[in-house]
Amino acid sequence: MDVEFVFLPSLRDGRAGMTQVEVRLSRWMATAAALVIALTATAGQGVTDVPPLVFVSRAIPSEGTVYLAAGRSLPGVGPFARFTVASPGRLLVREPDGRIRVLVDGAEPASNAFRLVDVNAPDVSFDGQRIVFAGAPDAEYRDDDRGRLANPGTWRLYVINVDGTGLRQLTHSDRAVDLSRLGPRAAADFERYDDTDPAWLPDGRVVFSSTRWPAYGQYSAAHTTQLFVVREDGTGMRRITGERSGADRPLVDPLTGRIVYSRWWRNHRLAAQAFDTIPSPDGFGYRRHLGLAAAVDAELSGVGPIENIVRNSWHLVTIRPDGGDLKLFAGVSGLFDDGEDDNHAYGGSFAADGSVFTSFFPMRNLTEAAGFGGVRHYARGPGRPAPVMGVTSNAIGQPFVSESPRSYAVYRSPVYAAEPEALPDGRIVLSRASSVAQDYGLYLAGADGSAATLLYDVPGRSELRACVVAPRPVPPIVPDASARVPGGLPPEAGGPYDVDGTFVFDALNVYFNAPVDVPIINAPAVGSAETMRFYLDHQRTAVGSADREDWPILLGTATVRPDGSIPPTALPAHLPLFEQVRDRAGRVPMTGRGSRRAASGATHVAGLNYGVAGERVRCVGCHAGHSLIAVPPTDEEARWTNLAPGASITQSSLDPSLDGVADGLVDRRVHTGRPEWFWRSEPGQSPNGQWVALTFPQPVRVRTVRLHGAPPSASVSTEVQQLRVSVFATPSSAQPVFSTIVGPVSDAGTEVAVGDLVAQHIRLEFLGVTGTTRAQYIATLAEVEVVARAEAGGR
Repeated sequence: MDVEFVFLPSLRDGRAGMTQVEVRLSRWMATAAALVIALTATAGQGVTDVPPLVFVSRAIPSEGTVYLAAGRSLPGVGPFARFTVASPGRLLVREPDGRIRVLVDGAEPASNAFRLVDVNAPDVSFDGQRIVFAGAPDAEYRDDDRGRLANPGTWRLYVINVDGTGLRQLTHSDRAVDLSRLGPRAAADFERYDDTDPAWLPDGRVVFSSTRWPAYGQYSAAHTTQLFVVREDGTGMRRITGERSGADRPLVDPLTGRIVYSRWWRNHRLAAQAFDTIPSPDGFGYRRHLGLAAAVDAELSGVGPIENIVRNSWHLVTIRPDGGDLKLFAGVSGLFDDGEDDNHAYGGSFAADGSVFTSFFPMRNLTEAAGFGGVRHYARGPGRPAPVMGVTSNAIGQPFVSESPRSYAVYRSPVYAAEPEALPDGRIVLSRASSVAQDYGLYLAGADGSAATLLYDVPGRSELRACVVAPRPVPPIVPDASARVPGGLPPEAGGPYDVDGTFVFDALNVYFNAPVDVPIINAPAVGSAETMRFYLDHQRTAVGSADREDWPILLGTATVRPDGSIPPTALPAHLPLFEQVRDRAGRVPMTGRGSRRAASGATHVAGLNYGVAGERVRCVGCHAGHSLIAVPPTDEEARWTNLAPGASITQSSLDPSLDGVADGLVDRRVHTGRPEWFWRSEPGQSPNGQWVALTFPQPVRVRTVRLHGAPPSASVSTEVQQLRVSVFATPSSAQPVFSTIVGPVSDAGTEVAVGDLVAQHIRLEFLGVTGTTRAQYIATLAEVEVVARAEAGGR
């Protein structure tokens, strides 16, 4: 195998880097190091149809999980290892013919102007000429700097030309803030900060993740990361996110030019039904206060089931390059299966079609383990990811590597995979390991993980973060709508909180539902929302992830209008916030109907969000995943939605196999639902004359009733040929305000235009049914939608 060392005759902070003697010596040492690589590496030299790749080769830290002593680490992943010093690290380029070029050799820090000993996270400019990466210089590192939750304070960003020349430092140790307001212990901890995960923006700036803004995340005392942008000359740095726990691994969407990143979705305050105050026994903070309960005191919540409300994982979200217009990029919201598994995504790479290959790590909080996972593939928008390679879920039944003690989130697998890079031809390059020693090499594979072929591997080291070295199309440039430069510190406990400006939160309809077959749980029932409460939850003086300390601040309460909207509300910008909805009785309404048919949640945000100064945030819904729903272009259009999931259901008869649960009629699932959950009349009775009715908790103005028959299959041939739709002003009305006969009913949806009539009760009567379901002559419907708007005076 051929290895070429590229010497870097660069400057250090504008000063001369080395003497001629040092130059000759460093060349000799680097050549020796290159020979060692050549003798120990295993490479797929026969693979010549792969473009040049830049990647890192790093040492493998010894501690990879708190639950398995034999498990070694995957450096650069999550709070557990994102800033772990895994020296010596090397920045390498693999050429199409299999040659390896060494750009930075951490084993010989004298060979580069900044004495870098470790490297990570390379990204290539759109013209294919420059590489930005994170580097850690030679220093007296402590054991803690090489282990779990490291914060060495030395990682900065550097830029180098692809030919190995022009190495220069991009970010510096230049933060100037007075940390004393955070308290002496926290101030001392936050003196150190690190930069990593850079990515080029279409306008030439670089976005990156950093702990420059001092805060602890809400788990494991991990330091909070935020996204920053900086010009290529190092000027114009500013924070663009306002996360409470973490913003890692920014990517640039090739179709829109927006930033997509992995955010730590966590809120360690739960909704509490009670409003009393229960102080913490140690005198610091609260167990329950202001309608909230500490996560450690979950039994004081009264809102449940808790497992459907507590969140602690990383999701893909998208923002403008100024940080505005925050929303989910992909995923689901917990329907039927474990939505947190479906949503968990960390870093990765965009394919040319705008889909994303990402890493999945079973320890979803990323603070108790790094690695032991796999690669998955997300389409854009709502939906579940496709497995590609390695461990791609926490599915029940997977054997743990160890049962005594149990190696939580470390499963037995012949392959672990991570860090995918999509190639222009549709294939991917990823890092793959064969044991919990996590010795990763670079492999080429199909988009589905097939035909994996070794590209490069140095035994005893991990080859990671491959990135194509070639020009690529420049995405659209998204201009900054907000030019505000937020301050370097969280506001003081007593305020003011709007020191960095305000944004307007405009909830257009909290009852708004996603379309049928979109995997997002149902919104709260129409009429169930009376008020919306706004909380600020930022770092003050707590040390670590203290559930009971730095208690959220109640900023204010807005009244929910009868149509589900609230008055536009000004809130402090660039800070972590969350909302909570209460009903007339002061309780937190549930979402998703709360049955086995659809996962139950609550109208309490299970993470924290933010807005940037000057923007207006328009949204619909108030339930998990609602930011995946396209917001209608006008406020009036947003008033109209499918309100059927909030209706109660009665019927003439019900198939006993449904166990008395008819929610399948309004779970918004037709082709993605389970046929055994569709509404069915009782076998043995004639289907003709059977009826099912929806009753709303308040009057609504009905525009359309949309009926979905059961999709045909080998066991289902039932067709509703005729069905009477009757709309009543009240449940006790003797005469309908509207009635018509329709048919046949299609599984794609048969619409009945009602004409914007005020009603509270809709009855569906089966007049003609043919075919059978599971060899039984019965009436069945897959779904009913009622497109309507809440009426004033309904509450």
